[in-house]
Amino acid sequence: MNGPLGEAYHHLAQDVRDYADADRALVTVRPRRARRALIAGSAALMVIVGGVVAIRQFLPGPPDTVATVASPTQVVRVVEPPAEAPTLPSAGPVGRGAMVYAACQSECPTFLLLTDGRQYLLGERTVNPPGNITLSPDGRWLGQPVGGGYEVRDLLGVTVHRLDPPAGGNADSAYSPWAWSADSRRLIAGYHASGDVSFYTSLELPGGRTSELRLPPGQEPVGLLPSGELLLLDQSQYGKLPLERVTLKYANTGHTVTLTSGAGLLADTDHGLWIQVNDKRVFTLEYSGDRTTVLEFDLAGKQVARLPLSADQFPIGPVDGGFAVMRIPRDQANGRQTLESIAASGRRPLFDVPGLAAVVLPGGARH
Repeated sequence: MNGPLGEAYHHLAQDVRDYADADRALVTVRPRRARRALIAGSAALMVIVGGVVAIRQFLPGPPDTVATVASPTQVVRVVEPPAEAPTLPSAGPVGRGAMVYAACQSECPTFLLLTDGRQYLLGERTVNPPGNITLSPDGRWLGQPVGGGYEVRDLLGVTVHRLDPPAGGNADSAYSPWAWSADSRRLIAGYHASGDVSFYTSLELPGGRTSELRLPPGQEPVGLLPSGELLLLDQSQYGKLPLERVTLKYANTGHTVTLTSGAGLLADTDHGLWIQVNDKRVFTLEYSGDRTTVLEFDLAGKQVARLPLSADQFPIGPVDGGFAVMRIPRDQANGRQTLESIAASGRRPLFDVPGLAAVVLPGGARH
């Protein structure tokens, strides 16, 4: 990955992984600077561009063997920040969310893009979207920090749920989205306080029942399994760098799952441990020299796919049917970024966004 955006994404990734440093983990409380002037006449709606799109198909054989094929049915959805957009109403149905984005890293407003192409302004001075604002995997629920707490609203209905901060909460404390269940019926939120995640809260949807998670000391929830059981990480493994394997544990049964790299490291002094869970899939990143590979495992710890990333690709997270990556242009200030879903069967374009954009896709959270 080249240039300043690549460096910005690197620091952003470290923000998401480093849960013990308040200045890094708590980007929630850093206000966005004033909105920059947008080019007059920029499109307010998403543009659908048809045509032939090249995709990479991973063929059987040696690891990382790829071939390029073409699909005449693929489309890329081009997204531009609107010159003007209505502010998202505080409640009431608006439509299913497709993406949250800001067109640049620090000076741009944040927008909610709906699946039908409409856009709503979330704020001129919002928090940095990745790691703080979230959409449920089905695009129905939008979560964002509000006044020291956290609100999760139904974009298809009138329901708004709020997680209030504990009494006596510090000014530098805030909630952040930690993990979604694949069916969008449960969100785990972490409450950052004085540099640590002091507790985790479970929010059940659509009803809104909340409960504080009671976890063994030193255990971090990294995902929700299809059964509703939590998948836990023993945080003592952070201190055993470099890591070639990591062990996860089922919260209720105590069953363990070991993820093994096989051809690199899962974490070292330059790369944080990165784990994402989506339904029956567990993803992590493998580092070997300058190369990053997305590893996909089943719930037994069997590696089922290796998805090598090119130098201009940055990992975003699992999406329906694949894993989302951002392709970074060399000229980031004037170029365009392409979001695409990669899988063992090939790749599928998702969105084309401004070259400096920060994005959140449905299901995007810290794990």
